[in-house]
Amino acid sequence: MTTESPPVQPKDLTEINPAASGASPDIEAPVEEPYDPAHERENVRGKIALLLVWTMVIVIGLVMLVGIVTAYDCHLKDACSPDATDLKSIRSVIELVLTPLIGLVGAVTGFYFGEKSSNDKANR
Repeated sequence: MTTESPPVQPKDLTEINPAASGASPDIEAPVEEPYDPAHERENVRGKIALLLVWTMVIVIGLVMLVGIVTAYDCHLKDACSPDATDLKSIRSVIELVLTPLIGLVGAVTGFYFGEKSSNDKANR
């Protein structure tokens, strides 16, 4: 004695709104929304700003580390060259690398937060 189940009716998946046809009342119809890149754009801007800030922190840390090592090395030798005493190599690194990096980080963070605040004002 076997019980046979009724044959399963195939569902038409080509319909635009299958929930409206009464096939399955538990499933909601998909809602079509236009693509809005604002959320992804904010994520990318935030990542770029964080990357630049961390780059600046790392460069400042490396400059400080080189300065400390140079000063410590000079005190161990008790005979430093005038260039090492004046830290001219560190000064040139600061002038060539750190100054433009600070300007770039300031411009990017100012643009990011300025754009964010203007969007907040527009949404009110």
